[in-house]
Amino acid sequence: MSIPETKVAEVVAAVSDRMKDPMYAQLAVGTFVQAQPYLSKFLTAKMDRMGGGEAVIHAVFHAELLAECFRETHGGERVVGFEKLDETHGDEPLERLRAVEPALADYLQGNVDPPMRAVVAHVGLALASVYGA
Repeated sequence: MSIPETKVAEVVAAVSDRMKDPMYAQLAVGTFVQAQPYLSKFLTAKMDRMGGGEAVIHAVFHAELLAECFRETHGGERVVGFEKLDETHGDEPLERLRAVEPALADYLQGNVDPPMRAVVAHVGLALASVYGA
């Protein structure tokens, strides 16, 4: 079952509200890094492709939002390992994500810059894989 558009909108609204706290973004990034060490290493390894360290922080933030959508829809935290990243590697990650999680793909299309969009879409595919989407 894919994540409903209403759930993505609900998570985005909640995150937007939390952004009023200047420390929230830092906390969200830190939470993701702790919970998803392999995805964090993957995103860091793509730093040059995405535009440097600041871009990685933005990518991690968006990846945390995707992870929150999965946690709220399917329950619990499921760690993505390198094997799932390998399994979900391939061309056109955004379009492949759209096939399994259209609402998440739409979120990325509208909110993530092209250089990092494909990388974050790959993260979304790996998350979908561990959550059985």
